[in-house]
Amino acid sequence: MKRFGFSIQLTSKEAVELYKKLHRQVPEQIAGDHGVLREIGLQRMSIYLLPPNTLFMQVEAHEQFDPLRDFSHALSFHPAVQAWDDQMHGEQNPLLKRIAGNDTELNWWRLEQVYDWTVDTAGNQK
Repeated sequence: MKRFGFSIQLTSKEAVELYKKLHRQVPEQIAGDHGVLREIGLQRMSIYLLPPNTLFMQVEAHEQFDPLRDFSHALSFHPAVQAWDDQMHGEQNPLLKRIAGNDTELNWWRLEQVYDWTVDTAGNQK
């Protein structure tokens, strides 16, 4: 399993509240049993808010997962996925904006992992 961290900023205080509200009911086509997140190989996704307006997202995925390829491909699965993305990143009142300096192809800035600590199921430190 692979794990990735990403960061992005919300555009305003109002965007923070709307983002939280929308993520209480993510559409089935995205996060349901047969939703796009599962279809592109994600096994877990967590998003955290660092006040006042920075988000940190951690995803766990299968070994073949490629963030640029698979997140881009996700947009073609269902119109609801594209509509969700447009609400988050679109040109008309987006909730999210790139962090200054992010000139990559992804809106979310892929973070460099600098430390990892874990214990396996038998309780042994890895």
